[in-house]
Amino acid sequence: MSKSISVIGAGSIGISSAIHLQQRGWNVTLIDRKEPARETSYGNAGVINSGSMVPLNSPAMHASLASYLKNDKPHLRYNIKHVLKNFSWALQFLQNSKTRKTDKTAQALFSLTSASLDEHKAFMQRAGNSHRLSEKGWLRVYRNEPGFTEDSYDATQLKRFNIPGQKLNADEVHDLEPSLKPIYSSGYLLSGAACINNPGALLTEYAEQFVSDGGTIVKASIQSIESRADRIICRTDSQPVESDQLLIAAGPWSDDILAMLQYSVPLCVERGYHAHYKLENNASLGRSVHDVQSGFIMSPMELGLRITTGVDLDHRDAEPNHSQLKQVLPSIKEAIDLGSQTDDPVWQGNRPTLPDSLPAIGKTPNHDNVWVAFGHQHIGLMTGPITGKIVAELISNEASDIDVKPFDPARYVQSTVRRKPIWARS
Repeated sequence: MSKSISVIGAGSIGISSAIHLQQRGWNVTLIDRKEPARETSYGNAGVINSGSMVPLNSPAMHASLASYLKNDKPHLRYNIKHVLKNFSWALQFLQNSKTRKTDKTAQALFSLTSASLDEHKAFMQRAGNSHRLSEKGWLRVYRNEPGFTEDSYDATQLKRFNIPGQKLNADEVHDLEPSLKPIYSSGYLLSGAACINNPGALLTEYAEQFVSDGGTIVKASIQSIESRADRIICRTDSQPVESDQLLIAAGPWSDDILAMLQYSVPLCVERGYHAHYKLENNASLGRSVHDVQSGFIMSPMELGLRITTGVDLDHRDAEPNHSQLKQVLPSIKEAIDLGSQTDDPVWQGNRPTLPDSLPAIGKTPNHDNVWVAFGHQHIGLMTGPITGKIVAELISNEASDIDVKPFDPARYVQSTVRRKPIWARS
């Protein structure tokens, strides 16, 4: 018996979910208004690191809160009107930064990040693009001491989950990355990490393999969704798409799609930017480098040296604000022989974040045939393949090796339908 499913969203999560569903015998249609991997998943540092299980809202953030009040740091900028309008989300976000809560969040996220590299490798083997992966680790560098400290919250979590890494002095940093100028007093190498040389191309190639294996991609905007007991009809601006099941993996637009099914969800975004630059004097980097104190990441990419900035808290559809990128340029030039910007335009994207920094993965509360997978904040590229596996297992009624309870959509996805009082029900 044929079983069909529509997947809304062709980013890392949607593409990965479509592939895993296809491997389980589902007839999958992937729907997106743009070509695959042209939104949130396109722009990132390309890092795949099992140690990326500590969210932004962790106890490590507390010491910096006062310094963020001036709103002039490259690590974080915010539109105060937007923050006040979403004060409930911001308050919950801060409340979830307490140590006990963050410990649980890190445990749940580690179940995803620790499995991500192997899942990507499996996809790469099928798509024939393993050349995009470099397993040389991820380097954090510090201009001022104390640098990486063993008693910091991040350090305790790395130790808790046995994430391999080593502290480096100034000479060791230079030996590892000779093109870095001698401005760094220390570093920390996460030796088990890997880097992708072109995230957008990687995911596009995954999508091409999905189509080659019989999958369908529909480029269209969702206008409305009709839900019946056993069928789902996605009405788009080009053609209706009908299926047995529906998976919403639309990243920062997931709340808009869920609203069509009368759900609300407290989803906000952490906006980010990247730009590509040429390097001069034969400078090069062997791996992604995070200048922790200056608030930027440099990643060697096919398109040039990719510079990614910190978080910009504003509305998803607000005009881009390149102030953080402009602010870090002098610091980057202090660190490496930076040349001119490439012709590739500055990218701006939206990282979908729920108040507890955990994604929503599973079935919606009021529909047996509607599922969600969104809210992966900064780790969507990394955790796409493992998330896709989990949600495909759930939809296919298979047991999962990963505890899915922390990702239950019901904690935030709420029905907006008001039930009639008992006396008014027939």
